[in-house]
Amino acid sequence: MKILIACLVLIGFSFPSFSKESIDKLTAQLSVHQAADTVRVNLLNKLGYEYWIVDPVKSEDFGKQAIQLATSLAYKPGMAFGNRIVGVSHWARGQYPEALQYLISGLTIYEKLKDWKGVASMYNNIGLVYHDQRNYTQALKYFEQALAMAKTTGYKKLQIITLDNLGNTYFQMKQYAKAETLYLQHLQLSKTENLTYSIAVSYSNLGQLHLERNNVETALAYFLQSTEIRSAIEDREGIAMCHYYIGKAYLAKKKYAEAEQYLLKGIDISRQVNTLRWLTSIYETLKDLEKQRGNYQQATAYFEEFMTKKDSLFNLEKSRQIAEMQTKYETLQKEQKLKAQQQELALLKEHNRFQKLLKNGLLMGMGAIAVITYLIISRQRLRIRKNKELLIKNQEIYQTEQALAKAQLENARLQELKLIEELEVKNKKLTSYSLNFIQKNELMEEVKLNLNQLKKSKNTENTRELNGLSRLMEQSVQIDKDWEDFQRNFGEVHKDFYRILKAYYPDLTNHELKLCTLLKLNMNLKEAANIMGISPESVKKARYRLRKKFNLSREENLIDHIIHLEKQANVETMNVA
Repeated sequence: MKILIACLVLIGFSFPSFSKESIDKLTAQLSVHQAADTVRVNLLNKLGYEYWIVDPVKSEDFGKQAIQLATSLAYKPGMAFGNRIVGVSHWARGQYPEALQYLISGLTIYEKLKDWKGVASMYNNIGLVYHDQRNYTQALKYFEQALAMAKTTGYKKLQIITLDNLGNTYFQMKQYAKAETLYLQHLQLSKTENLTYSIAVSYSNLGQLHLERNNVETALAYFLQSTEIRSAIEDREGIAMCHYYIGKAYLAKKKYAEAEQYLLKGIDISRQVNTLRWLTSIYETLKDLEKQRGNYQQATAYFEEFMTKKDSLFNLEKSRQIAEMQTKYETLQKEQKLKAQQQELALLKEHNRFQKLLKNGLLMGMGAIAVITYLIISRQRLRIRKNKELLIKNQEIYQTEQALAKAQLENARLQELKLIEELEVKNKKLTSYSLNFIQKNELMEEVKLNLNQLKKSKNTENTRELNGLSRLMEQSVQIDKDWEDFQRNFGEVHKDFYRILKAYYPDLTNHELKLCTLLKLNMNLKEAANIMGISPESVKKARYRLRKKFNLSREENLIDHIIHLEKQANVETMNVA
């Protein structure tokens, strides 16, 4: 689903209560306990945990305070939990690079502490970041690792969470049957464990699934149930999400008044919790609503708000590149961790074997025991030496990959500079073509003027002057450039310009397309007349006919309209993509 606002609880070892009483109680305890110790660290983290859903901004503030104090105390559990708090608060607001930064830091600490429940929770949250970036393959990988580890450690609540996340991922992949099965399992386990918030998540997920299948009435029933629960626990961001989907459901039923009521309320709530995610989606839906009503002026206003909010969100493509680089790091870390665990297991097995041999060796004498002990210790030393060499080799591989990634980023930057330089060269070339046309036609005007003067003269000695005019005409032919060459260079700078014009106005003539080209280059009447080989008055008439064909009013600017057509085509292309 848009993702998983319904799962803001998934990082902790238990589900937060989201009650005002809990927040007030913790706030009072924090104000009383002023000592800079681990107790205060835990209170700060608990408050950040409670604010995850109520107010992600406050959650981040408490988490950062906890990290700072825990670092000064070298209190690693508090540092790990604080990073988890801040990571989730960034994720909830769509700030993915910051979320990954804090979640990776927390994961590293949990791994050093060998806190496998904490590691499982971090896997789950990193999967969420990938899910929001639509990297579903990576998301499924992390969710399945989290589920397997949760089952191994008996972490039942995390099993419920990962069932929900797996269902959401399959939903995005349009595998609806798998998604519904996982959602229903999640709902049943949530009811068994009496987890109120998790039940609300199940209802909203099932609502989105049925809305996607066009079962509008069933979807509305689920969303209303979810809204009722979220209101009771003061989950304002979840309420904003439900209002968005309820508005979409009513819009599908063409009940515009009800749809507008829920969407506008969703805007108010989204602003209260400072979430761009739902503000962006709601403004887009309001635009569709007003468009269906025929209120195009209001639809345009909502569309502008939608584009503003959309531009504020993190660029998904850049985020995906960062995530891919981070994946290399995480993969290396996991491989090293797995090898370390295998080495530890091997050492334990060797120790057990040593114990058995020792017991049996007592019967065979102290001499046999000494020989066996020597052999075992030698093998252990050899293993340790090989393991150290393997660890050093892995570190070298990691450093090499880091250097390669840095080189790839630098290469991308150089490619971008090269493209900018090429565009500047094309612009200069296009300008040269334009000046050439103007120069040629000015020259032709000079020829015409001289010819007219010669016609008026009766002197038969004008032959020399006529020869000069011939040479002038030859010079004009050398200056002239083929119009098709000009169009080709123009098309390299302004791609799809002619295709867009023909798409909106198929009946445009070549002469009108030529005039549109000169208008796009912002040429005045005299310059356009010189290039087209006609008088300025004829250009005015051509512009008038073009305005009429574009159906423009007197107040509308012809050049602005042509530029607007390009922008509108680009926006439509983005929406289709």
